[in-house]
Amino acid sequence: MASGRTPLLRVAPDAVLLADEPLFRGDVRDLLDEVDRRRGTGRTLVTTPNVDQVLVLRNDEAARRAHARADLRTVDGLPIVALARLLGDHTVRRVTGADLLVACSAASAERGWRIVVTGGAPGTAVRAAERLRTQHPGADVRDVPFPDLVGGEDGGTVVERLRAIRPDVVFLCLGSPKQEAWFLRWEDALPDAVYVGAGAAVDFAAGARRRAPVLVQRLGLEWSWRLLQEPRRLAHRYLVRGPAFLLVVARSLLAARERRPDRA
Repeated sequence: MASGRTPLLRVAPDAVLLADEPLFRGDVRDLLDEVDRRRGTGRTLVTTPNVDQVLVLRNDEAARRAHARADLRTVDGLPIVALARLLGDHTVRRVTGADLLVACSAASAERGWRIVVTGGAPGTAVRAAERLRTQHPGADVRDVPFPDLVGGEDGGTVVERLRAIRPDVVFLCLGSPKQEAWFLRWEDALPDAVYVGAGAAVDFAAGARRRAPVLVQRLGLEWSWRLLQEPRRLAHRYLVRGPAFLLVVARSLLAARERRPDRA
């Protein structure tokens, strides 16, 4: 996708494509089965695109590289699901990084997976791992401290810890596109595992932030809940940059109309 170009959502006969790359279609149970199939088969990157990340694709080369490199792209943003439905697909489901962290912790107890959580403010990953182990008895959930400078050479210490732990699934909670950029920087040295770019999932798991009530999530208003919690950090994202997603919607619908075979 060229620099500055609006990314489009497109429904093909056998796929739903975001910026020409396929999205995962299915719910969290389907995704757990896919994670299980990919464990130990190499380094799998899972991204969780939301509205803001879609908009970042317009001008951020690192974000575009990560989007193209990802093995699985599961939709975080409900507006993306709604757009897919407008375009005629009803198979795409919203599965957030926070949802997947909880589901993988439960699967750890059932399937013997080893889970690692890294990122967040100092001490947050520790609390998240402790709470997840308490909530899911028998789960093997561990934390790995992350250096302050995501792009620094200290990232090698994280790689060493991961190689020693030999995890099945790693949740990189550094924020996008930093977490994906870190994966690409260290990919060749990382142990085989499924790596999930999960953003604020560590904060929710640690109890540092509260997720919106289920009804608010289903109404597509979780963004407003988060805005009320962190107005300074998120105001520009949701109120200034966010409305540009309407251009993605308009151009995606127009492109679909132009592709219709019955169009005169």
